[in-house]
Amino acid sequence: MSIYPDFAQVALRPQNHGADLVSATTAESAQSPAVILRSSAAAAFCGHPEGWGPLSPNGRADVTPCFLDSMIDVVSVALVITGAIQLYLYSRKKVYPVSKNWHYWTKLLLVGFLIASTFLLASFQYDSSPEWKADIRFWTPILSCVALAVAFAVHHYEHARVRVPSGVLLFYWAFYILIHGIQVRQIVSLKEYREFLPRLVVCCINLAIGIAVFALEWLVPKKWTHYSALEDDEHQCPMETATVFGALTFSWMTPLMKRGYKIFLTEDDLWDLRRRDTTHVAEHRFKKAWEQQLKNKKPSLWRAMFRAFGTPFALGAAFKVVQDILAFVQPQLLRILIAFIASYSTKGEEPQPLVVGLGIAGSMFVASVVQTLALHQYFQHAFETGMRIRSGLTAAIYRKSMKLSNEGRITKSTGDIVNLQAVDTQRLQDLFQYLNQVWSAPFQITLCMVSLYQLLGPSMFAGVAMMLIMIPVNGVIASYMKSLQKTQMKNKDSRTRLMTEILNNMKAIKLYAWGEPFKQKLDHVRNDQELFTLRKIGVASAYASFTWASTPFLVSCSTFAVYVLTTKKPLTTDIVFPALTLFNLLTFPLTMLPMVISSVVEAQVAVQRITSFLVADELQEHTVIREPAITQYGHETVRVTNGTFTWNKTDPTSNCLKNINFTVNKGSLSCIVGRVGSGKSSFLQAIVGELFKREGEVVIRGSVAYVGQQYFIMNASIRENILFGHRYDPQFYQLTIRACALLEDFDSLPDGDETQVGEKGISLSGGQKARVTLARAVYARADVYLLDDPLSAVDQHVGKHLIEHVLGRQGLLAGKTRIMATNSIPILQESDRITLIQNGEFVETGSYDAVVAAKGQIYNMIRHLKTAKQKDGDDSSSDEATVVGGAGSEQNSQYASSEEDEVPELTSAATPLETLKPRRSSLRRASAVSLNRDRRKIMDEEEGATRTTTAKEHQEQGKVKWSVYLEYARACNWWGVGLYMVCLVASQVASVGGSLWLKKWSEVNSREGHNPEVGKYIGVYFALGVGAAALTVVQSLVMWIFCAIRAAKKLHDKMAVSIFRSPMQFFETTPAGRILNRFSNDIYRIDEVLCRCFHMLFQNTAKSLATIVIICATTPPFIIVAIALSFLYGYIQRYYLRTSRELKRLDSVSKSPIYAHFQETLGGISTIRAYGHQTRFVKENEFRMDANLRAYYPSISANRWLAVRLEFIGSVIILGSAGFAAISVSSGSGLTAGAVGLAMSYALNITQSLNWIVRQTVEVETNIVSVERTLEYSSLPSEAPDIIPTNRPAQSWPKNGAIKYENYSTRYRPELDLVLKNINLTINPREKVGIVGRTGAGKSSLTLSLFRIIEPVQGTIEIDDIDTTKIGLTDLRSRIAIIPQDPSIFEGSIRDNLDPRHNHDDTELWNVLELAHLKNKVSSMDGQLDAVLHEGGSNLSVGEKALVSLARALLTTSNILVMDEATASLDPETDAALQETMKDIGSTVVTVAHRLRTVMEYDKVVVLERGEVRECASPWELLREEGGVFYGMCEASGELESYREVARKRFEERGRGAEA
Repeated sequence: MSIYPDFAQVALRPQNHGADLVSATTAESAQSPAVILRSSAAAAFCGHPEGWGPLSPNGRADVTPCFLDSMIDVVSVALVITGAIQLYLYSRKKVYPVSKNWHYWTKLLLVGFLIASTFLLASFQYDSSPEWKADIRFWTPILSCVALAVAFAVHHYEHARVRVPSGVLLFYWAFYILIHGIQVRQIVSLKEYREFLPRLVVCCINLAIGIAVFALEWLVPKKWTHYSALEDDEHQCPMETATVFGALTFSWMTPLMKRGYKIFLTEDDLWDLRRRDTTHVAEHRFKKAWEQQLKNKKPSLWRAMFRAFGTPFALGAAFKVVQDILAFVQPQLLRILIAFIASYSTKGEEPQPLVVGLGIAGSMFVASVVQTLALHQYFQHAFETGMRIRSGLTAAIYRKSMKLSNEGRITKSTGDIVNLQAVDTQRLQDLFQYLNQVWSAPFQITLCMVSLYQLLGPSMFAGVAMMLIMIPVNGVIASYMKSLQKTQMKNKDSRTRLMTEILNNMKAIKLYAWGEPFKQKLDHVRNDQELFTLRKIGVASAYASFTWASTPFLVSCSTFAVYVLTTKKPLTTDIVFPALTLFNLLTFPLTMLPMVISSVVEAQVAVQRITSFLVADELQEHTVIREPAITQYGHETVRVTNGTFTWNKTDPTSNCLKNINFTVNKGSLSCIVGRVGSGKSSFLQAIVGELFKREGEVVIRGSVAYVGQQYFIMNASIRENILFGHRYDPQFYQLTIRACALLEDFDSLPDGDETQVGEKGISLSGGQKARVTLARAVYARADVYLLDDPLSAVDQHVGKHLIEHVLGRQGLLAGKTRIMATNSIPILQESDRITLIQNGEFVETGSYDAVVAAKGQIYNMIRHLKTAKQKDGDDSSSDEATVVGGAGSEQNSQYASSEEDEVPELTSAATPLETLKPRRSSLRRASAVSLNRDRRKIMDEEEGATRTTTAKEHQEQGKVKWSVYLEYARACNWWGVGLYMVCLVASQVASVGGSLWLKKWSEVNSREGHNPEVGKYIGVYFALGVGAAALTVVQSLVMWIFCAIRAAKKLHDKMAVSIFRSPMQFFETTPAGRILNRFSNDIYRIDEVLCRCFHMLFQNTAKSLATIVIICATTPPFIIVAIALSFLYGYIQRYYLRTSRELKRLDSVSKSPIYAHFQETLGGISTIRAYGHQTRFVKENEFRMDANLRAYYPSISANRWLAVRLEFIGSVIILGSAGFAAISVSSGSGLTAGAVGLAMSYALNITQSLNWIVRQTVEVETNIVSVERTLEYSSLPSEAPDIIPTNRPAQSWPKNGAIKYENYSTRYRPELDLVLKNINLTINPREKVGIVGRTGAGKSSLTLSLFRIIEPVQGTIEIDDIDTTKIGLTDLRSRIAIIPQDPSIFEGSIRDNLDPRHNHDDTELWNVLELAHLKNKVSSMDGQLDAVLHEGGSNLSVGEKALVSLARALLTTSNILVMDEATASLDPETDAALQETMKDIGSTVVTVAHRLRTVMEYDKVVVLERGEVRECASPWELLREEGGVFYGMCEASGELESYREVARKRFEERGRGAEA
C-alpha cells in the first residue's frame, strides 16, 4: 500500500471532500503537457504528483512533500557532519564523575525510541512502494535514523564532559520540531490520514518526542559534579553556562541588566572572567607568538597579534560573511515586493495573491533577524579580540619594563611607557573592533556591484569609475592624516611626560613658587603643539567626510545618468529603489573603508612605538652568576673579579667602574666610602646586575636584600611595605620593627603600622622612609645585604641604635653578608673592611685599624671629620622606645628554617657589649605569601577603614547630569552648536529631497514608458546631492574648529589650573596615576572621541526620524506601530542605560589603579629586581588588569544585548512597513510602487541607524563621563591666592629675615592629629638656627609651615612683622630660599633646572655652581649649562642632586634660607665644605639637621619632640644642662666631649663678637 494515495483513485471517490480540488488538478494536468512531463520526471526521484516544488503547483499555500523531505535530509546531513566534529572535540575533554541520573536516561531512551519509530516510517514506504530504492520517501527516514544515532552519541558524550547543552543538538532539535511540525500539518492538510492512519500517528509521536528531548536538553539544567562546589558559582561568568540560543541573543546578560535597572552596580556585582579572557592567558599567548617573531630579522607585532588572538577574530569574520550576504538579499526581496505592488496597478497583469506579499514581508523579517544575530556575534568576537589584545599587550609592556636596561630606560621615560599602556594599546583595541572591515568593505562593495549589474547592466561601471577616481583622493587625505597623527602622538607623549614630572615634583614646584613657569610650559605643549595639530586633523577630517559622504551619491548619480542616456528602457521604480537601497548599503563600506584604513595608519604608529619598546635593550643576561647560599661563616658569598661596568654600553669611554676586584665573606660587614659621584651606588647596582658588564665576573651566593638611596615606598600600609610580599610572622616582625627603631613612630602615626603612607611614602619623613626600607630588608632574611647609605637620613642617635641592633657586630644581621656604601664614621668602626672608591676605581682597602695605621686617604677622610673617641658602654640615656628588649623567651622563639645563622642576642643598650653571647636564632628565609588574591577586590589601594587610607576615587552614580552636557555645550560655544544643528537638518532635508525627487522621476518614467527631460531631473538630483555633501563639510568644520577644539582647550586649561592651585593635601591622598589618567585618557576622549560620537549620534537620529516620517506618510496605519515601537524602544534603552552607565564608570575607575601601580613599579624597578620579586609584581599587574576587564566585558556585552533587542524592533518595522504595504495595496488603496519603494529603501537601513543611535548614545554617555571627571578636577579645593593685590609685601621683603611663631598649631589634614602644637619661637635676623629631634618629631613640618604648604589651625607666623597668612603664596614662597629634603630634578637642561624663569645670566649660574661645588661636574658635561638631565636626574648621583638643590637656593636672592636635611646624602668632606659656604651667607638660616656636629656652630638649637618645642637655646647652653633632651642626644651619639668643645668655642666667639 502506498503511503501517498493515488490521486486518480482519490478523485473517483465521491465521499472525498477534497475531490473538487484534485479533479481540478487532474483536469489542469490533462491540459498541460509541461505538467505531465514534470510529474513523470519527478516520479523517478520523488513519487509524489506535486514533484519537487518548492511551492505546491495546486494553489495550496504550502511546499511540496518531496521538497519537505529534502529539507529533512539537509538537517540530517548537517547534524551528521557537525555532530561528528562535536564528538571528536568531546572525546578530547576531561570526563567528570557525574552520575547518570533520570535526565541522562530519559533523553537516551527517548532518542532510542525515536530511532525505532523513524525506522518504522522507512518500513512503511518499503512495504508500499515497489520503487523504494529510487524514492526520497524511503531514504529520508533512513538518513534521519543515522542522524539520530549521531544525536544519541552526542547526548551520551556531553553528559559527563560539559555543563552546557550542545549547540549542535539544540539547533538540530529546533529544526527537527519545525520541519516535522510542517510535515504533520501537511499530512492533515492533504487528508492522507484517511488512507493510512499509522503514518500520521508515528509522525505525531516523533514530533512529541522531539519536543520532549528539546525541552530536556534546553530547559532542564544538568546536575553537575561535586567538583562544582570548588568553583565560585555565584560569580562565575554566565556565558560559561549559556546555551547557544542564550549566546546568540545575549540573554545570559539579562540578570545583570535587571539588577542594574534596580540598583546601582558596584564591583561586587560583577562576575569573574572566563579563563580564556584573563590577562595571564592573553599575555601567555602573546608571549609565545612574540618569541616566534623575535627569531626573525624584523619582528612583526601584527603577525604576533594575529597568531595569538586570531581565532575569535576569524570566527567573527565568519559571522560577518553571513551578515554581509544577507544584507544584499534584502534589495532582491525589495525588488520582488515592488513587482508585487506593481502587479496591482499595471494594466493587463493579474494581481498576485496577498499571501505572496505577506511571504515576501516575512522573508525580509527573517533575513533581518538572522542578519542581526550574525552581526552581533561578529561584534562580540571582535570586541573580545580587542580586549585580549589590550590586556596581553599591557601585560607584555609591564613585563618588558621589568627587564629594561639603563640604555632602554633613558629613551623611554615613565610618561612614555604609561602612554604605551594607556593610549597605544587602547588604539589597537579600538582598531581590532572594526578591522574586519578591511576585507568586509571590499566584499560588500563587490556584492553591491554584482547586484547593481543585474539591475542596471553596464551602466553601473560609471559608478565603479567614480569610485576609482575617489580612492586616490581619499588616499591622499589618509596619508596626510597619518603624518598628522604621528606628530600628534609625539605631542601627547611630550604632554604626558611633562605632566608626570609636574605631578611627581609638585611639592618642589610649590616650594620654589614655580607654578607659573611650569603652567606656561604645559600650555605651550598643549595649545601651541597638540591643539594646533588637532585643528589640522579636524580640517582634514572635514574634507575626508566630504569625499566619503559624496562618493555614494556621485556613484548613484553617474550610474543613473549613464543608464538613462545609454538605454532606451525607462528608469522605473523597480530599478530605482532597489538600486537606491544598494547605494545606501554602499555608503557604510565606503565610509568605513577609509576610516579603517586611517585607523590602521594610526595604529601603525602605535604598533611601531610598542614594537620599538618590546625590542628595546634589556638588562644584560648572566651579568651576575647566582649560586646556592652557603652556611659556613668566613666562606665567600660575593665576588667581583676584574669587573668593568658602565651605565651606557654604546659609549666605550663611559666606564663608571673600572678594574674592580672585591670579595666578601659570610658574616662580614664591608663599607664602601668615597666622595659624591665617585661610584659607591654604582658599585652596589653592579652587584645586583643593573649595570652593563664590559668584562669580569660577579658571583653572589644566596638571596639578596637591597636598600637603595632613593627609597622605594609603595602606596600601601607600612606593614605591607615591610612584609613586601613575604608571609606575616608576628614574632619576627616585632623583632624587626624594634631593631629598626620604628615602635615610637608607630605610636605617633594615626593608624600605627596600618597607616597608609601615600604615593612614594609622601606622609613619611626621610628618616622614617629609610628605616621602613631597612626593616623590609631585615624582614626578608636574605643572605646578602646591599645597603646604600641607609644612615644618611636618620638622626645620629637613631643611627647609633641601628648600628647596634641591626648593622653592627651584635646586630640582627651580624650573621649575614653586608656591603654598605656610606660615609658614616660610627659604622666604619664596626666594619670588617673599608674600601675607598675614587673615580670608579678602588684605591685603598683594609680593616678599620689597618687603614688608620696606614694613614692613607681613608685615614685623612676620617681625620678630617675629627673622629670621635671610642664609644661609651653606657647608653642609658638613649630613647627607650628605640631599644630592643632584653633576652627573654620572645627572643628565643623559633623562626625558621633551612638556613639558620648565628645571630647575636639583642639586648638592652645597658648591657655591656662584651657580655653578649651569640645564640642560635632563627633568621630563616622569609616565605613568600600566596599570589592568589581575593578576586572580589578591585582597588586594593583604596580599601580599609583607617584614617590614612588613600581617598577612593570619586565615582558619580546614576544618569550623567544634564549640567555636564550643558557645561560641555557652553565650552563648545552655543553659536557653534546652533550652526552645527542648522547644517545637520539642512543636510538631511537635502538628502531626503534627493530621494523624493528620484521617486517623482521614476514614476514619471513608468507612466511615460521612456525617460523624458533627462537634463532637468539629473540636474536637480545632482544639486541636491552635492548640496547635502557640502553641508556635511560645513558641519564637520563647525564641529571641530568652533566646538570640539574650543571645548578641549577650555576643559584642559581649567583642570590644569585647578591642579596647580590644589593644596599638597590633595597630592598626598591622590595617586599620581589617577590624576594622570584624567590628563591622558580622559583628555584624549574629549579631544578626539566625544565630538565624533555626538556627530554620529545626531546624524543617525536625523536619518531615523526621516525614515519614520517617510514610512508613516506612505502607510498611515504604520503610525500606530511606530508609536508602540517608540515606547518599547525608549523603555529598552532606558533599561539598558542604567546598567551600561555604571559598568562604564566601573571600567573607567578601575583603570586608575593599573596606571598608578605601573608608575609605582617603574619608580622602584631596581629594588624589585634586586629582591627578585618581578613575578609578584607581574601578578599584581595582572590582577589589576583583570579587575578592569571584569567591568569592561559585561559593558561590551550589554551593548550587544541591547542592540539585538533594538534591531529586532527594526526588523518589526521592516515587517510592518512591508506587511502594511501588501495589505494596503491588496485592499485597493491605490498605493504606488514608488511610494513603497521609497519607504522600504529607508526602512531597510533603519536597523543599522537604530543600532548606531543606541551605540552612539552609549558612547556619548561613556565619554561625557570624561567631561564629568574633568569638571570634578576643575573644581578642587584651592590653596590661598597666589597674589593678593591689595596686600603685597615690599620688593625688598624680607629685609631682615626675622621669623616669629606665635601659638602656632597645624595638621596635615582635618582628620589627622596635630603635627605642631602651640609653637612659640623667635628667630632673630641673620641668626643660624638648627632644628633637631627624633624622626617624626615635626622638624620638616616646621619648615613646611613657613611656606604655608600646611596652613595653621591656630596662631600665626610673622616674617619681618608681616603675617604670612595675609599675603599671596607666590609673594611668600618666592622670597624664601629652600633646599628640600628630597631634591627634585626636572628633565631638561641644567639651566632650566636652576632657573626655569630664565631671570639670571650665565655668570650668576656659574657662580652658584661654584659655591655648590658643582662647577667641575657641569663643566665636564656635554653642553655644560645646556647639558641635558634625564627624567628624575637619573644621570646624577643622589649627592649631586642635593647640590643642584643647593645651587637653586643660592640663586634665590633671599634673606631666609631653609635647609631640610639637605646634606644628608653628601660625603663628610663635601658637607664640611658646604658648611663653610653657609657660614659666609649673611641670611637667616634654618636647618633641619641629622648630623649633630652640623648645628654645634649655630647660634641657636630648637629641640622638637612630638610636635612641641622642648628646648631652645645656644648649643653650649643646652649642653650644660645634663638632664636635657639635647644633652641626651649628644651623649647617645658618643661624641659629647667633642661637641662640647666646638659649641664652647663658638659661644665664646659670639661673645667676643658681641663685645666688639
